[in-house]
This record gives sequence, C-alpha cells and structure tokens, in this order.
Amino acid sequence: MGVIISTDSACDLFPDLYKQYQIDVVSLYITIEEHSYRDVFEIGPDELFVNYEKTHRLPKTSAPPPADFFTMFKKHVDNGDDVVHIAMNSKFSSSYQNACTAAKEFDNVYVVDTFTLSSAQGLLVLRAADMRDAGMPAKKIFDQIEIDKTKMRTNVLLDTLEYAYRGGRATLLQMFGANLLKLRPCLLLDTHGVLTVRKKFRGNFAQVCKEYIRFVLEQPNVDEERAFVSTTGMDQKLLNSIIKMVKDSGKFKEVLFSRAGCTMTVHTGPNTLVLFYKEK
Repeated sequence: MGVIISTDSACDLFPDLYKQYQIDVVSLYITIEEHSYRDVFEIGPDELFVNYEKTHRLPKTSAPPPADFFTMFKKHVDNGDDVVHIAMNSKFSSSYQNACTAAKEFDNVYVVDTFTLSSAQGLLVLRAADMRDAGMPAKKIFDQIEIDKTKMRTNVLLDTLEYAYRGGRATLLQMFGANLLKLRPCLLLDTHGVLTVRKKFRGNFAQVCKEYIRFVLEQPNVDEERAFVSTTGMDQKLLNSIIKMVKDSGKFKEVLFSRAGCTMTVHTGPNTLVLFYKEK
C-alpha cells in the first residue's frame, strides 16, 4: 500500500513540479463566454484576458464537481493506495467541500483545507510529498499538514485593484483610492483564509517590487527550508532580479519559481507578485 498526494490546480505547481514530485492534480474550470476549460491543461493564464480587453468581463472560475474527485480517489483506492488531498482555501472555492463529498465514499482518503492557495498551497503539497517519500503513512502526513498550514505566510503584492474589484474582492472606493494615490496594496491572506490589506506601497512598479521583497525577507521566524517566488506575469528582467534578491538573501535552502495559473490570475490580474514561505 502506498500514499498518493493530490491537490487541485490552484496549487500552481505548473508546468513541471507536479510531475517531478508525482502529484495528482484535479483541475478547476475556467469559463469564458460560456465555454469551459480545464485550468492549466486546456487553458493558460496568457489566454485569460484576450476576451476581457473587448468585454471587460472577467472569466469565471468554478470548482471541480464531486464526480471529478471521486474518479481520481477511486482510481488510487482501487489500486490499494491511501490518498492525502490538499485543497485550496474553502472560503474562495467549493473545491474543498466537493473533495470532502467524494472522500466520504472511502475510508482512506484524507482532505486538508489549506485556507490558502497558489504556491502557499503548493508548498504544503511539496511538504506532503517529502513526507510520503520518507515513508510516512497517510494519516500522519495529514496530521502534520494540518499543523503546517497554520504556519504559511502569504503577502500578495498587487499592481492594481481592478481585477479584485471586478471579481468582487475589493470595493469601488478601495480601487478608486488606490488608483488615485498610485498605491499598490500588499494583501495578507491569513491562516483562517481571510484577506486584509497589510501594507500599501507607493512608487513605480519595479521599485515597489524590490521594496516588497525586502519587507517580506525582514519578517521574523522564517523557516529556511523552501520558498516560492510566484507571479501572474511580469517583465522577465525584473522577475530575474527579484529571484536573485531572494536567493542572495541566504534565507532559504531552496528557492522555487512558479507562474500562477488561471485561478489566481483571474482574481488578481497581471503583475501580481508573491514571496510565499512558512514560519518555523
């Protein structure tokens, strides 16, 4: 009997980390003009906003139905394996609830509500894969991830509030104020899955990105094992300099990069930057 680690496509382990770590992924769905696509496998973030430029209507995201999870869980259980499924924030999507509905049909499927998303979720998935590879049983992996999820730190730097506003996560007043003052907000996604404004940066985008990285690197009690630099798309030269800043800080043994998939990109827009890490 083995252990399978699975997750949903909000984990942002693409294009190849999910293959490298042998992670099974269930896709969320992206709907554009009444056509639905499987996140990442049928549509990528670069394709999201082509129609938006014409219509100013954002694509819609929807969770995988219970049947998608059931099919995946059954395949592994029938093969004699246990499953630890690591789901995105239940306050943002019904992906977790739908996975739980499917998991009720089995005695050896464990579902974690991470209360986070993107590469913070991805960090938990990789942590679970490390424990699997060390020979830890599924229930112990589940129990440890339940602890580790309370230590994830997610500070999201937005270039604009426009997409958060159109997606229902920011008020018109907040967007107007940020645009008027040329502010770039840093949002804290806390360990209960709630977004709040933590800090506001002002200045040109490149300057703000570097100030943001310095701000995050100065946070106390950082776990040195692994960090993710993630973006929804930005200037490559600037991104390279940011990744170098994080690596040169010496704070982490391993610094990974991910391009955020459709789920995060739809709600935050381009030029979003996050340095994801875990506290000790």
